[in-house]
Amino acid sequence: MAPRHKESERDAVMKETRELLLGAAAEEFAREGYRGANINRISRAAGFAKGTIYNYFPSKRAVMLALIEETAKAHADYIVEQVMEEEEPIGRLERFFQAGFAFVPSHLPQSLVMVNNIYGPDVEFKEHMYQAYQPLFQLVGQEIVAHGIARGAFRPADPVATAALLMTIYLGTGSTVDDKGRPWLDPRQVATFALDGLRGGEPEVGEGGTS
Repeated sequence: MAPRHKESERDAVMKETRELLLGAAAEEFAREGYRGANINRISRAAGFAKGTIYNYFPSKRAVMLALIEETAKAHADYIVEQVMEEEEPIGRLERFFQAGFAFVPSHLPQSLVMVNNIYGPDVEFKEHMYQAYQPLFQLVGQEIVAHGIARGAFRPADPVATAALLMTIYLGTGSTVDDKGRPWLDPRQVATFALDGLRGGEPEVGEGGTS
């Protein structure tokens, strides 16, 4: 039993060290950007010797990829938990934007890193974000859009395409924040805008160019 106990303690220490390193990396990347970030400075900021980070990540790029994956998971888990507390589709959509906006100030360095990657030039980081956020796309498509269509709350639409549009609205509006992570727009305004589109009826005669 003693070796197993020691192994468990070692695993716990390694997990905690990794979390500290990723937390320091988020601060460094948010402040300096990817190119300006220094991997040894990350180690020291986390409270370890400069070479410690190489026991967990082979390169600065690997650190960023791990940070993207873990931030996206925490982000998605938080929103899913909040959304699924609601039964009605309209309530789920409103909760989606409320929870999404609330995540940013409570995880500010990580959120700033994600925003920088959305608008940054690195294709690999963007692709990694897209893959990491698939659970959130699925939540929006199935548990909000398809759920709302089935309940008659939303007009018929392609759940996948609509989820992509809603995620684009969320990521765009959610990334416009002040230095404390507070959004420029109220989540209720954004939800109302999205709901207008989801509920919308047929265009009136003459609208769109034909009569």
